[in-house]
Parts: sequence; C-alpha cells; structure tokens
Amino acid sequence: MSVCIIYHSETGNTRHIAQHIASAIPDTRIIEVTDKAEHSRVTRFLMQCKAAMSEDTTTIEPAQIAVRDYDLIVFGSPVWAFKPTPAIHAAIQALTGCEKKRAIAFATHGGKPGKTEETFKKWIEGRGMQFAGFKDINQKDIEDDTKNADVVKFVKEAIPSYL
Repeated sequence: MSVCIIYHSETGNTRHIAQHIASAIPDTRIIEVTDKAEHSRVTRFLMQCKAAMSEDTTTIEPAQIAVRDYDLIVFGSPVWAFKPTPAIHAAIQALTGCEKKRAIAFATHGGKPGKTEETFKKWIEGRGMQFAGFKDINQKDIEDDTKNADVVKFVKEAIPSYL
C-alpha cells in the first residue's frame, strides 16, 4: 500500500493538508510541485488565475514525476478561478507510469471549489488513471483536527488494499 502525494501550494494551506496526510499514512512519498514562471507574487496570481480558467499548464519543478511504484496517487491543489492550478495540471501531464493507477484529489480554497472536482476528474482520466474521488477543504478548516481526520480517512479509503 504505497501512496504518492503530489501537490502545489502557494500559501501553505495545501502543503499543510498534504503533510498531514503523509504523516498519518505509512509508506507515503510527498512531492511538492513548484511553478517556475517568473512573476511577482501578485502578477503570478493574476496571470495564473487566467491560466487556471483556461486549464493551461506552466513550467514546473520537478519536470517529470515517476509513479509506477505507487498504489494510489493523491493530487492536491489550491483553487484558483474555481479550478486547480496550472502547476498541478502540469504535474499530471508530467507523470510517467500512471496508466491504470487509482487517483484521488483534494483542493484547498477560501470560497467555493467551483469546477475543481470535474476538472481534476477530466485531467486524471485523460492520463489513463482511475478517478476515485475528490475532497475539498475550506481554508478556515485547515487547522481543524476533525476536518483533517476526515481528509486522512478519505485517502485511506481510496487505497486499493483498504478496499
């Protein structure tokens, strides 16, 4: 039962949830994807919101992510313009060995998740993976132990050996 968590975080909220999941599930690898686009913090957000709306990608580090050895792939992203970020879209495109893998996603947001779930589903299935669920977490609940436990339970229930 090996899990790979791949996430993008700008403010630290998505990172917090990804690290919380990783600390609660043995044999978990965590990979933070960084956006290499050169913008100021404000310009980056404005430009990337536009890119998120268009479902574009961006240049990321790491540029390639091998997931062949994992039973479950977990994607995490903030919500920008009611969709996942261009960096996590690029990460999904950068996967190798992902075909037929089980995958889930989570998103952190300050308002509403909008079309984040359906967008993740489209991207995941477009890479030949099996979309197995989505969970969103409002930023006001990031430090809530009960909400964090719900996210961990969601991930554990998606692990093939737990089914």
